Amino acid sequence: MSTAVEEPLATQTGKQPPRILRGLPWLVWRQHRTAFVACLLLTAAGCVHMLWQRHVTLGWLEPARTHGPLKLVEASGQAYGESFQNAAWMMSLVPVVAGVFLGATLISGDRERGTVQLVTTQSVTRGRWLAVKLGTAALITVVCSTALSAAFTSWWEPAHDLFSSGEWNSDNVFLNTGPVPVAVALLHLAVGAACGLFVRRTLIAMGITLGFTFVWSLLLSGCVPHGFGKPRVLVNPVEEGQPALPEGAVRHDNWTVDAHGGLHGFGTCFNERTPAECRTNKGIVAERLEYFGYDQMPGMQWTYAALVLAAALAILALTLWWGRRRPL
Repeated sequence: MSTAVEEPLATQTGKQPPRILRGLPWLVWRQHRTAFVACLLLTAAGCVHMLWQRHVTLGWLEPARTHGPLKLVEASGQAYGESFQNAAWMMSLVPVVAGVFLGATLISGDRERGTVQLVTTQSVTRGRWLAVKLGTAALITVVCSTALSAAFTSWWEPAHDLFSSGEWNSDNVFLNTGPVPVAVALLHLAVGAACGLFVRRTLIAMGITLGFTFVWSLLLSGCVPHGFGKPRVLVNPVEEGQPALPEGAVRHDNWTVDAHGGLHGFGTCFNERTPAECRTNKGIVAERLEYFGYDQMPGMQWTYAALVLAAALAILALTLWWGRRRPL
């Protein structure tokens, strides 16, 4: 009886087992698999947490609504506010991770170790190498940011009138829901990759990218939504006071209006001894309220995301163009 041990399939047939990735895509995944897998695992954990919190929120939301606004606010403060703030802070880190830990290390690491010279001498052009590198990282970024944004948005929407007092134009909501996180993450990835191309040292590239994320958040904090939509207007006679804000809307500005249509500051005549006489002398006849409706939020987000995405694609294209024409 033969006691020979059977050879593995690859030895018997001379063929390798089937593999999803081959060639350069497999090499890129192999090089950065630790970062890619970490991002995917963290994304999965974050999505599970937010979907569970959504389930918890729905559990107390309907009973609290039936007991009136006061009970609803009390319940939201206890069960909703802190956990949602923590999740919003976690979402704000998505662009940082995409730019600093994916983008900045993508090219600079290979340049620093000399891997790029080895790869591009094995019948692979610099352009193809860069395209696969950038494409793989962009795909991972899109998958992770889309999943997190979808989970966060599904958690926020049922109680959108509670978080941040219903102010959906706040940074915690506007920048972390819908298409915005995906576009901003891709922009930071593109900036990080560009820094990695132009700066040979990985730590320096990461530091520059981190500085960009800080400047970006500082410059746009609190003023992003207002430039991407046209505010609606409500006008009341001055005797009736300020118009009521529609449900779900956010306030943009307040004015007083004279008989000729001229605008005056909302506090005009408030500090006068006889406010009514002051308004009569100035000809003020109406109160004007400018606001953004809740139904305007998706359009404003998509407009903002489209502009950010265009900037990201432009930077990625510049990185690819420069890398193809300059020695690495």
